[in-house]
Amino acid sequence: MANGYIQVTILQTNDVHGHVKSTSHWGTDHIHGMARLSSLIKNRRQDDPDLLLIDTGDMLKGSPLSYHYAKYNDHMPNPMISIMNHLEYDCAAVGEYDFDYGLPFLSRAVGRSFFPWLAANIVHKTTKEPYFGFPYTIKSVKGVKVAVLGISATRKLNDKPFILKDILIEDAYIAAKRWVGFIHENESPDLVILNYHGGFENETGRSLDQGEEISTIDGIDILLTAREHKKICENINGKFVMQTSGYGIELGEIFVALSAFGSSYKVESIEGCFHAADKVEADEKVEKLVHFQQLETMNWSLRDKVSAHFSQNDKDDPVINEWLKNLRLKDYIDFF
Repeated sequence: MANGYIQVTILQTNDVHGHVKSTSHWGTDHIHGMARLSSLIKNRRQDDPDLLLIDTGDMLKGSPLSYHYAKYNDHMPNPMISIMNHLEYDCAAVGEYDFDYGLPFLSRAVGRSFFPWLAANIVHKTTKEPYFGFPYTIKSVKGVKVAVLGISATRKLNDKPFILKDILIEDAYIAAKRWVGFIHENESPDLVILNYHGGFENETGRSLDQGEEISTIDGIDILLTAREHKKICENINGKFVMQTSGYGIELGEIFVALSAFGSSYKVESIEGCFHAADKVEADEKVEKLVHFQQLETMNWSLRDKVSAHFSQNDKDDPVINEWLKNLRLKDYIDFF
């Protein structure tokens, strides 16, 4: 960069919910999905091969493909993990819905990933050690030392700590404050990113959104957020905050300008923008990665008794009914 600055680029996905193709959706009518985000990611990597690619949770559940895979094909490679490995993600956070097909399902997904799942506040209920092994990761980008800390939303269970089998989910704010301090004391990073699967709405659904509190913690430069499916690209309490609207509708991008400061670097400015999925064509390599699983999902969905696989609430969902009604085989095979 000009004036002796170094630029670090961060790309964010969040709340993709298993969406690969726009033709196989639940929950949105926008052009979306990982196949199109893949084209955007690869385009951005041509401009900056050293960029960081981060997911902020809820990647694994929420589409016909992810439902069919979890119920019938979990012995096979996870389609969303296959895509994330192909795109060489640097890390991911654990979302609340990533737990919904069971802890063994999530553990297998983590075990099949070529990148760490960061979850500092998801711990063994007895030892209090991070359950998935990685509270944070350190990346060197153009000589800049970047720390990425993963935090998941605090789950509700009346007024008691949330426990799922051997897992305890600690309070997100308390854990974030403790680990940010630990990182600064032990790692001396130039840039700190908090990858937080949570938002700012205080309380929605099963979890608490503590983004407002977390954004007041000293030592955070960038706060990546999720859950709300809301476009955020602004400074809040002195932290640069990013969130996309989910489902792969757009890709978030952050540009950090840093200057040399002795033997380290100092953050000079942080800016961000969004890249809409409808501006590019789908990446055929990604579509082919999951083609046969998509085709199996299609054939399963067209069977007469498909509605028996859904709960009563699902059967009454107009989005699911509309998807079943409009299935087209050609949407799954026309790229071969």
